[in-house]
Amino acid sequence: MLLGIAAGCKKTEQTAQQPAATEAPTAEPTAAPTEVPAPTEPPFKGAYPGDDYESGAVGENGAAACANQIASQIGVDILKAGGNAVDAAVAMIYAVGLLEPAASGMGGAGQMVIYLKEENRYLVLEYMTQAPGAAIAGEISTDTSSYPPSVESIAIPGVVHGTMTALEKYGTMTPRQVLQPVIDLARNGFKLPERWNSNIEGRYDNLSSYPYTLNLYTDDGFTYPAGATIKNPDLADTLELIADGGKEAFYNSDFTQKMVDYIQSIGGLLTREDFAQYETRERDAISTTYRGKTVYTVNGPSNGGVALLEMLNIMENFDMAGLGRDSMEAVKITADAYALAYMDGTAYMADPEYYDLPVEEMISKEYAAERAKKITLDTYLKNAKKGSLTVTLNATGEKVNADNTPDQGGTTHLAVMDKYGNVVSTTNTNGINFGSAVAVPGTGFVFSAHLGNLNNSASAKVNKLMPYIRVRSTICPSIVADENGVPFLAVGSPGNWALVSAVAIAISNVIDYDMNVAEAVNAPRVYRDQNSKALTIESRYSQATMDKLTELGFVLTDEGELGAHVGCVAAVCHGADGRFYAAADHRRFYGSAAY
Repeated sequence: MLLGIAAGCKKTEQTAQQPAATEAPTAEPTAAPTEVPAPTEPPFKGAYPGDDYESGAVGENGAAACANQIASQIGVDILKAGGNAVDAAVAMIYAVGLLEPAASGMGGAGQMVIYLKEENRYLVLEYMTQAPGAAIAGEISTDTSSYPPSVESIAIPGVVHGTMTALEKYGTMTPRQVLQPVIDLARNGFKLPERWNSNIEGRYDNLSSYPYTLNLYTDDGFTYPAGATIKNPDLADTLELIADGGKEAFYNSDFTQKMVDYIQSIGGLLTREDFAQYETRERDAISTTYRGKTVYTVNGPSNGGVALLEMLNIMENFDMAGLGRDSMEAVKITADAYALAYMDGTAYMADPEYYDLPVEEMISKEYAAERAKKITLDTYLKNAKKGSLTVTLNATGEKVNADNTPDQGGTTHLAVMDKYGNVVSTTNTNGINFGSAVAVPGTGFVFSAHLGNLNNSASAKVNKLMPYIRVRSTICPSIVADENGVPFLAVGSPGNWALVSAVAIAISNVIDYDMNVAEAVNAPRVYRDQNSKALTIESRYSQATMDKLTELGFVLTDEGELGAHVGCVAAVCHGADGRFYAAADHRRFYGSAAY
């Protein structure tokens, strides 16, 4: 029997078993067998109703979802061993970096939204990549469209510093305890993941520019056969260094010098001083309410967080539930709200340490109400424009911008909840798949080419490439709380700008359409290509809806049943029945675990 809604997350009383049939009572024994009536609810696939692609999980004590089921299980094993959600999230970040190296890893960046139950506090650890001290707009190449990307586009990585900081401040385990399962997996090997070869094929030209990198991820230049076992002993050695020496071993050691020497030898800019000065930033989470629930996400340097909140605020001006999820009107509102939020996110967001940003105005209800007036239900919004806001360099930005003397000094999401009430939602990224494709021989991981996300023009007004500016990204890991401030949903997605739309749609599915977390993740999605008339849509929408959208002026791209271009959500929900429900998007063969 289905339970009612608790904090917007519908759940079932059953776990991994389908509802059991019960025998009809009889007054007296009879010779003939008693007929068993049909179940009152239909059987379901997967761990619980809505888990149609069998990638979900449900448990009594905690759950995790991310890009690979093995990584999710490592997270749950950490929870079983007494670790908290932060410990589990850190282990999963490194496991995903091993199992899905195209999307994230030690050479990349991320942001982590954390809810600490004991403190009843939401916070953000920001460990985005950073421009090196020698980065001057217009004087270096940040080209990431060439094959391979410019080595001058390599940014200072943040993942190791961010994850070790998370453990030090909010975890309960040592780096060795958290990293050992990943070290063992890297040494002993793992079965070829579903998307491994397709990721290789998509960036083969980049990878083949560096023999060491190519051999890390291929079988002497050839893609692996199905069922092959992959090992990465070099990455295991690097993880051993971090397990023993923490972030200092990565950011200020002989190992650091080894990385710097190689990168400079091929034309890169990073120095040992660049690594040594890197710091994780602890920032306040930003939030808005959506129909009484509170959505917490990340501030700058991400422009995805503010865009997500603005998009939801715009959608709140419309009766999404009354219109119906499959209606042309609901799809159009979602697409237009995204386009308006996208324009503001790209125009007004950057590193908050360098710019005074109009964040409070962008995520206000009043601003969203004005933006919502631009959306009509029967007219195509041909050209969404940015709002009338102001962004300027602050004192730090002015100082750095005025000094032109160089200082010598692909994406994945995971969510986890523990039995103590702690929650982590974190998105990590290499920028483009495999980033720069540069891997320092003997280290086992690639560096990002993240400087391509900054504006490399000397006259840029916002998000300008400057020494030590934090790199902007669209990531928006989020946690949703009920009316009492208690978190019930951790959610996020990769997918460049499509991730903002995917997260907003998943949240709307839970709150507006009374879906459980698996239904919310698996339901068909759309993605408006930023501010264009191109609308990517999955075929599970009704033909009538797609016809009406075409009549309005959208140009539809049919993504089939599950599309690769509408984001890929990982989410965990704490249900009304006290259980933890994980949902892992089958669109990119994500996986989950629980206990």
